[in-house]
Amino acid sequence: MISKLAQTCNVVNDMLTNYKFGDAQSTMYAFWIDDLCSLYLELIKPVVYDTSEANNNARWAAQATLWLALESGLRMLHPMMPYVTEELWQRLPGRGTLGDAEKPSIMLMPYPDFSSIPDCIDEKADASMAVTKQIIDACRSLRSSYNIANKTLTKFYIKIANGAPEEAAIAQMNDIQTLGKAETVFVNVSDVPKSVGIVVIDDQTTVCMDLAGMIDFKAEITKLQKSLKKMLPALESLEKKINADGYEAGTTAEFRAKNAEKLEGLQKKKVDIETAIENFNTLAAMDKN
Repeated sequence: MISKLAQTCNVVNDMLTNYKFGDAQSTMYAFWIDDLCSLYLELIKPVVYDTSEANNNARWAAQATLWLALESGLRMLHPMMPYVTEELWQRLPGRGTLGDAEKPSIMLMPYPDFSSIPDCIDEKADASMAVTKQIIDACRSLRSSYNIANKTLTKFYIKIANGAPEEAAIAQMNDIQTLGKAETVFVNVSDVPKSVGIVVIDDQTTVCMDLAGMIDFKAEITKLQKSLKKMLPALESLEKKINADGYEAGTTAEFRAKNAEKLEGLQKKKVDIETAIENFNTLAAMDKN
């Protein structure tokens, strides 16, 4: 969270310096809505609600980070929303006890700037959270598309490329479980049930959710067949382009590499959808018996 806060402040300062006020406002909006409220606040709920003595340090760290993000975020947003930010800033816990540097009004406080503190930005943590956020979004998308109630916890199976992406998914499994409303999360296991709904994030990551006992398999087969029908023209068009006479001679190596990567991703998506349809057909047949 601190890394994201520092990056956002630096980007906003640069935008304001270059009179890009609309872009600055959009960046601040994304920080408040996507990073702070939708992600960080939800992630720290289990930590904050755990009042056991063993959790004191983790709870304090989560609350201190939240305070820093709120205080800096309000100062960052103040030029765009002066009255609301002043009121909220005055209500922050600890006001009046923060020493000589504390001003009586947010208007008198310096604008947040992390450019002189490069250690605040952790690129590895940012990359890990980006992978985690993609997986969480896929989990939420699956639950939404199958109308799974919030109180119903589900099992997720993540197929992800080895190396840094896999390490990120394993390291932040608790976060995925919390925000994905999962009973359990499995990463790169071989025994994935056949009764799964899938979201293909990219050619490296696929998220599956066990649907046994939760949905109408025939309806899902129809949905997958529509998805397959929609993506096949793009796959066939790309295959035709790659196999055309003069393709190798008339294109650059970089262009061919991008098309090859895109083709591989489409082929993987096709296989995943066809496999899911086959599995649902099997389950539908079993359900009849």
